[in-house]
Amino acid sequence: MNIRPATEQDINCISQIYLNCFPNERNHLLWIKSSFNSFPRGVYYVVEQQDVIAGYILWCVKNGFRDATIVELEQVAVDPKYSSGGLGRRLIIESFKQFKQHVKDTGHSVGAVMVTTTEGNYAENLYKSTLQVSRAAILTGYASGNEVILYNNLLEA
Repeated sequence: MNIRPATEQDINCISQIYLNCFPNERNHLLWIKSSFNSFPRGVYYVVEQQDVIAGYILWCVKNGFRDATIVELEQVAVDPKYSSGGLGRRLIIESFKQFKQHVKDTGHSVGAVMVTTTEGNYAENLYKSTLQVSRAAILTGYASGNEVILYNNLLEA
């Protein structure tokens, strides 16, 4: 298994995984390309399993480059063919380390991390265990249900 920053050559693979995991979304390739082009604010990382891209994650600086900025795990997906082997957990943990270094390389630091998910989504427990986040708010009536905002102020951790 290898976790690395995505390259432009990975965009089509990322887009296909996005389609497989989020079939109700539209314009997958447009979304991936525009998010990819947000660098250095946003960075995609991919996880390779036996030389195949099995998943991806998008980390973003949320509130501008500050001394202690908020970063967001904006999206993570593992192709269903590879979803039972703990790749998602490893992808979150390892890419977060890499993204914190990326932010540090811009002359800033990570002061807090946040992620959102639909209430009742199994991923909430994954985020809690990997990022030590907890519920900060719930947006009711959001898209397909209530949206849970999970947050960890790392400065207080």
